[in-house]
Amino acid sequence: LAFFAIVAQYGTVAFASYGIGVTLVAFSIVIGFGFGIATATLAGQQLGAGDKEAAMKAVSRSLRMALAAMVFLSIVLALAAEPLARFMIDDEEVVQLTVIFIYLLALAQPMMAVEFALGGALRGAGDTRFPLVATFCGIILGRLIPALIFLAIGLSIVWIYAVMLIDYAIKAVMLLHRYRSRKWLEVKIDTH
Repeated sequence: LAFFAIVAQYGTVAFASYGIGVTLVAFSIVIGFGFGIATATLAGQQLGAGDKEAAMKAVSRSLRMALAAMVFLSIVLALAAEPLARFMIDDEEVVQLTVIFIYLLALAQPMMAVEFALGGALRGAGDTRFPLVATFCGIILGRLIPALIFLAIGLSIVWIYAVMLIDYAIKAVMLLHRYRSRKWLEVKIDTH
């Protein structure tokens, strides 16, 4: 809501292009959520069976598949950005901003794949706090603070849209670091 409020400061054209862009990208985001759920299930099953190496392999495979799917979708979105935007609205200014927004989200798709797959793996292993911390760090440090700074110094809406890349980069780096540390494999779950 805070980010929506910042975008709204730029007027209805910026707000409309943001809303249309999010709507158009929702398909690939749903696929990312699917990979997150699948990875959580696979990690939980393997760890429940006591096989940490199989859990690592399952998560690694799921991450590669999520990356492949979301990179493919980001290419499709980028190539079809203008026709998709024109399908949604006929206002030229909104179309142009929507296209830019879609390009930026296409760049974010690989980082989103990392977030969905590895966040799911950690949650499936019982390491639920770390994905929450990564999400807060991304949203606060990578999205809201830079957006407020960019708004205050008068940068264009494109810069506000671009802060999403910082948000997703922070989350992806944090989750990748946690995954590689293997600490998530050692989380003890209280069954009482």
